[in-house]
Amino acid sequence: MKFILTSVLLLCFISFNSFGQPCNCSQEFNDVKDKIEKNYAGFKDKVNAKTEARYHKRTKVALKQSKLITTPAHCVYLINEWLTFFKDGHIQIGRNRISKEKEEAKLQERIQAIEHISLSNEELINLKNTKRITGIYWNEDSTSRIAVIRNKTGFRDYAGVVISSKTGKWSPGQVVLELKSGKDTLKGIMYDKYYIPTNVSLQIKENALGTFKREGSKQSSTELVNEATIASKVLSTKTLYLKISTFNQRNAKNIDSLFKANQSNLSKMPYLILDLRNNGGGADFSYRPITPYLYTNTIRHIGADVLSTDDNIAGWAAIATTDGLPPDQKVFISDVIGKMEQRKGKLVSFSDDRNVTLDSVTPYPQKVIILINKNCGSTTEEFLLLAKQSSKVTLMGEHTAGVLDYSNMRGADFSCMPYMLYWATSRSRRIDEGRAIDNVGITPDKVLRPEQNWIDEAKYYAEK
Repeated sequence: MKFILTSVLLLCFISFNSFGQPCNCSQEFNDVKDKIEKNYAGFKDKVNAKTEARYHKRTKVALKQSKLITTPAHCVYLINEWLTFFKDGHIQIGRNRISKEKEEAKLQERIQAIEHISLSNEELINLKNTKRITGIYWNEDSTSRIAVIRNKTGFRDYAGVVISSKTGKWSPGQVVLELKSGKDTLKGIMYDKYYIPTNVSLQIKENALGTFKREGSKQSSTELVNEATIASKVLSTKTLYLKISTFNQRNAKNIDSLFKANQSNLSKMPYLILDLRNNGGGADFSYRPITPYLYTNTIRHIGADVLSTDDNIAGWAAIATTDGLPPDQKVFISDVIGKMEQRKGKLVSFSDDRNVTLDSVTPYPQKVIILINKNCGSTTEEFLLLAKQSSKVTLMGEHTAGVLDYSNMRGADFSCMPYMLYWATSRSRRIDEGRAIDNVGITPDKVLRPEQNWIDEAKYYAEK
């Protein structure tokens, strides 16, 4: 991605949610920069003899811009733009996932900082008849109604203002979009469900802005994806459907229960459709119950190394305190920390290259179709690399996210702003074998188009 950070987009302007003292964007930027340079396991790969000059030039520009910024949201925008240099989805700005007490306080701070704009009924009526960009839109899952209005500041040309929210997550008047005009796109900020500003680029279409659909326009009918964490359905006497939307460690028990509840069907039905669409990853141990049903021959696992630093050690120790972590994983993390303590500043092996052989091959299912899309990443991709080694498995859908080579994210609070910075602490030895998948992803065996019903297509493919 080419780095373009225009002074127009990042000109500061005074607003009610400006930085308090002594917090400032320059301080935050320098803290983020230092943490990434010291702790990110991919830093030496990404900043090398060929890229070093470009990195330092980019950093110098961002630091200069940071001195002009007065609001946390726009500071996050600048930092996110700078972080795109690394092209790594395992570097993120997000919420505190470890401490519920800390996160609740930070969450309230973020909510209070959201800008509000009041819109009259007359203004809303007028927006119904507008074209091009301004107008009334529904978000991707049709839970929030948004008014996109012309509202120019030093940062934006347009603002997206909440009209209503079915979930109650958003309040009328909250500004959830700040967008700057481009040739065919709008670039800027969109707030996620945790009230964290994320950088977006929305393509301008006839009746849509990115995934936001203009109210009243006719939309193409596509299959609705079940977003429950787990789901199951018998599609026919031959085919069982199982859905897993996350491998998060908090979902591990649910996944285990899903396979136990369907043990009878799994032992006699020839075809299994495993739907992993939008599964962004989680913890490797979460997919343990699935592996025996896919296995056909010895599985090769390529190991990884972890970068030993004080921040990374603290991050791994914090993960060991989270709910739902199995005892054996706590022992594993304790062993990893012990190795890291002995070799500060070095890459330390925490996952060996190994071959995994099971005692037997289950006769059923005979064929396993795994549905994947561009939102499958991290642990899900690790699972898919193992699953692909089975002669039972066919991957269907679209290529995955390509976010795996540098993983095991750990984080630390920002010095002032109510966010956390996360970075990858480990590096796969797959990189040295020339088998990296970051920014490439895993290609399906059979490509499916968005307008198709993927479950029906998988069922037909299995039973044909």
